[in-house]
Amino acid sequence: MRKAIFVRLGRKKKRIIMLTDIFEKDTLLETSRLRLRKITTADTQDIFEIFSDRQVMKYYDLLPFESIQRAREQAEFFEKSFEDKTMLRWGLELKESCKLIGTCGIFNFNESALKAELGYELGSAYQSAGFMSEALSAALEFIFKNCGINRIEAYVEPQNVSSQKLLEKLGFTKEGTLRQYERCRGELIEICIYGLLRNDYTSRT
Repeated sequence: MRKAIFVRLGRKKKRIIMLTDIFEKDTLLETSRLRLRKITTADTQDIFEIFSDRQVMKYYDLLPFESIQRAREQAEFFEKSFEDKTMLRWGLELKESCKLIGTCGIFNFNESALKAELGYELGSAYQSAGFMSEALSAALEFIFKNCGINRIEAYVEPQNVSSQKLLEKLGFTKEGTLRQYERCRGELIEICIYGLLRNDYTSRT
């Protein structure tokens, strides 16, 4: 179990709030159409449908899944990452059918810089219907309310215009383009970096 960190102030000790303390909160969220919940191996079939979709994976740093076993491994990864407090990943479940249609969450926690990275994907059959905007609005509200995070980053390929528009709608600022930033799908690609500061968020709400 992770030990709490303390600093000494005179004779008293004051506990420093960690970003990963957010995992101790009730992470189940609800919107008008969605339930944001933990992902488990029971979601393997839905995970396969999402991650085997070439349209969904077009700008992803993984190749489309080709087997149910690969989807099960991904579900296990999301589940274990939550238990290890390394990634807070929600499954986006439709209230009306209990079907998982996508995921979103934060990872790469940097305690000293008070920041983390945002990631998300949505099944192609459910895109352009406002589902991800609805989910991320709820997720961002929860994140800024329940931990001391100051900055959330998102990395998007320049060609992924719809994702850039989504981030801008949510208040993120495009801060630049990173040239030949990473190797993806066998080639070096550029990445646009977006940032959302706590002051940015609170000024909009």
